[in-house]
Amino acid sequence: MYEIVANINQRRIEAMSVWDAQFGEHRIRLVFPLFLAAVAILIGRLYTVQVLNHEHFLEMASRQNQTTVELPASRGSILDRQGRPLALSLERPGVFADPGVLAVPRDCRNWLPDVLAVPRDTFRRFRLTTPGVTGKLVDPTHERMIEVTRQLAAYLDLPDELLLRRLEQVTAARLDKAAEIAAEALDLPLDEVRTQFHRDTRFVWLKRAVDDDEAARVRAVGLRGLSVRGDNRRADSTARGLAIGQWLGFVNTEGRGAEGIELQFDEYLRGQPGLAHLIRDGRGRRIAHSAEPDVPPRDGENLYLTIDRRIQAIVDDELTRVEEEFSPLSASCIVMDPRTGEILAMGSVPGLDVSVKRELSRSELQRRLRNHPVQSTYEYGSTFKPIIAAAAIEEGVVTPETEFYCENGQWRYRARTIRDVSRHGTLSVTDIVAKSSNIGMVKIGLELGPERIQAALRDFHFGERLGIQLPAEEPGIVTNPRRWTYYSTTSVPFGQEISGTPLQLATAFSALINGGELMWPYVVAAIENPNTGQVRRRGPVVIRRVISPETSDTMRHILRQTVVDGTGRRLNDIPYSIGGKTGTAQKRGEHGGYARSKYVASFVGFAPSDQPELCVLVLVDEPKGEYYGGVVAAPAVGRIIERTLAMLESAPGGRRGLHVVTADN
Repeated sequence: MYEIVANINQRRIEAMSVWDAQFGEHRIRLVFPLFLAAVAILIGRLYTVQVLNHEHFLEMASRQNQTTVELPASRGSILDRQGRPLALSLERPGVFADPGVLAVPRDCRNWLPDVLAVPRDTFRRFRLTTPGVTGKLVDPTHERMIEVTRQLAAYLDLPDELLLRRLEQVTAARLDKAAEIAAEALDLPLDEVRTQFHRDTRFVWLKRAVDDDEAARVRAVGLRGLSVRGDNRRADSTARGLAIGQWLGFVNTEGRGAEGIELQFDEYLRGQPGLAHLIRDGRGRRIAHSAEPDVPPRDGENLYLTIDRRIQAIVDDELTRVEEEFSPLSASCIVMDPRTGEILAMGSVPGLDVSVKRELSRSELQRRLRNHPVQSTYEYGSTFKPIIAAAAIEEGVVTPETEFYCENGQWRYRARTIRDVSRHGTLSVTDIVAKSSNIGMVKIGLELGPERIQAALRDFHFGERLGIQLPAEEPGIVTNPRRWTYYSTTSVPFGQEISGTPLQLATAFSALINGGELMWPYVVAAIENPNTGQVRRRGPVVIRRVISPETSDTMRHILRQTVVDGTGRRLNDIPYSIGGKTGTAQKRGEHGGYARSKYVASFVGFAPSDQPELCVLVLVDEPKGEYYGGVVAAPAVGRIIERTLAMLESAPGGRRGLHVVTADN
């Protein structure tokens, strides 16, 4: 019996073994193709990732593991002709904030689902199955969390407004808390910081210059998104004591030129920032030591000006003296090398010392920023007489000895009456200029005629901008030939019915005394590239010849007589041979005609009179008390010439050593 049962069990086992073997074979035949299919899918996926979408995933990985930062360039320096600094940039710590980072914590993988009231398990499935989410969570910002929230709303089939509202409530509270911490650390108004943090931007300066204690407090709070970094900033104290801000200018809070030369040459001065890649670790933290600059910063170029800081200090001092003595609306001065057109000094009062600009109201700052020598126009009065006299001599209409009867101080010509300050009889052309006879100049103008007067105005560049390298230059006003009348012919010769800038008059006067060439006035002598060492020089440029050398010699003699025995006699005590011309111009009235009590006093002088090296103009608008040019402006010109020539003679190389010094010489 037992044998029968054993045989039956044996046959069953054998049968089951055969069946298992057959089933295993079938199972292998069934699973193997599935395995091959899985391998094929995996290979296809790898091919897609590694070959077809290689660049895409490489870029995604790069975004998650790298960031590009800007390496600031140093702004170029502005130096005077001897290399003395007028504007320098210094590395100073500043505090800035990234509101997009402040609004969210460093690790958002659990923070975000808690804020949005979404189960963490649900959020984890969403994160693992939705492309790009993990990368955004590695380096979280407010903007990226908004994107993730919208993706999550779509994943859950919920309206995104619901989730976004929850997110914004929490991020706004985080920004408010961060503002409290930052305001306390930097001693800033809380409302101001809070407003900055809620701006739609990724970068805000909180304080452009901080001391060591403030920087330490910011670092101590350890607030992600609040940082201290070196900020390359203009040092306002570089030109402390010099009222040159109206033409030197300054930079704005972004480090770009806002006024004057800083604005005009901003593209040269600001340089080009560099770029560097920062590698992130697995938690999204920047690894500073792995930064390798791809593009190094190119520092801004340095400007060497024609300005001499020593002469500028003299000009500022003398203009301040004029302001204290005569209380004018304004006063202007230009010191020019008549041989080259180089501006050696230029100033005006009220002026702007850049180091104190933050203490001024907006309206006062705007008032002081007006660069009167270039941006304000005036009727010249008698300082214009030498221009017409030179044109008449050049055309052969008169000689220095030609005489005119000056009508004893009053002359009726057609429908107008012309008067002199003093009564004169017969005067030569030399004496007409030296004693400043209006009647004599009108008679010279009538001999010259309207066409040749107009040609002289064009030749000397009146009514046109000279193109000096400064903002907002005014062209002046010259009567259009189509509107020219006999009144014009009898007004322009003594400086009425023509207006221009002090710069235009100084440039024209320089042409009278330098041999007859109208020079282009300029303030930038050289531009130095500190990255290459290359220096680009800007030499003298002749606009045109306006009179012959012989006529120029004659005009120097005539203008010397103005000081020796004319309206400039107050300068005879100066220990240098000076020539020049006084001017006292009535100002236009508000309702037409000329005002009886408003004048512009001026004097243009040059020295030495035989071979001029300096041409100096001082123009005083509405002086109080005295108003004649020979009393108000001429003494200031004399002192500037005397002090400048004495300073240059005592300097190494003497007066002949006045040249531009750059890094390559």
